[in-house]
Amino acid sequence: MANVAVVGLGIMGRGMAENLLKQGHTVTVWNRSQDKALDIAREGATVAATPAEAAARADVVFEVTADEGSSRAVWQGPDGILEGAGRDAVLITSATLPVDWVEELAALCARQGAAFYDMPLTGGAAGARTGNLVLLAGGDASGLPAMQPVFDAIAREVRHFGPAGAGTRFKLILNALQALHLAGFGEALRMAEAAGLDPHQVGEALLDRPGGVVTRLAWDSYLTPPEPLNFSAAWAHKDLTYAARLADEAGQSRHPLLDGVLSLFSAALAEGRGEEDWSTVNPTSSR
Repeated sequence: MANVAVVGLGIMGRGMAENLLKQGHTVTVWNRSQDKALDIAREGATVAATPAEAAARADVVFEVTADEGSSRAVWQGPDGILEGAGRDAVLITSATLPVDWVEELAALCARQGAAFYDMPLTGGAAGARTGNLVLLAGGDASGLPAMQPVFDAIAREVRHFGPAGAGTRFKLILNALQALHLAGFGEALRMAEAAGLDPHQVGEALLDRPGGVVTRLAWDSYLTPPEPLNFSAAWAHKDLTYAARLADEAGQSRHPLLDGVLSLFSAALAEGRGEEDWSTVNPTSSR
């Protein structure tokens, strides 16, 4: 069994920490608000006073914070992960972040002599809760087999996409595509309603057509926005903003679809709907 630290106990981080504990790993946690850390301490985790202390106790460190700002805060400085981590530690960011920060972080870890992976997550709250996440990995593939017992506690699959930063690149592409599909599904339902069709009947019928799991996600969110929240409009806006940055940095002319769906989520935030499920961008009168 491994000594594992989880820094950040939101929906995803908490589920990961709980499943690591269930599988017998020694788990140290840190969270900005202590109440979440104390909750999981009752299940057997050790609560660290700082990210540096959490990292000092661990062989493997997962950072699972909200965005670039929170990620930078927990990695850097005298209380940061890099300050506490040993040279033999494996350091992993599982947050969804901009590629330039991930590559900067990889360089900082390399300078310290620590192994680094970016492993953003897919599978949602249910995957985190049940240990069925998919880890989207960037980094040295040769180091992954040794960590399989840790991965087995939290994920059903690890997909490796290339060197550090590659997992993040894929995650941003994936979330951009899913957001486009979500917006297109909502447009199809509005079109159906305007054409005099029953949007519920149309939605059910569309589940048999191309789109797979994303269509199911869009339809389920349309019928009943999930509680607890699975993925918020604010998180979608953040990921789409990072995806747009990725396209710009790659020298790609951004497609109007990406800018269009980003504008939908920008409007949702401006209207105070950032903490609602991301399906809020597609309201219809028949929900």
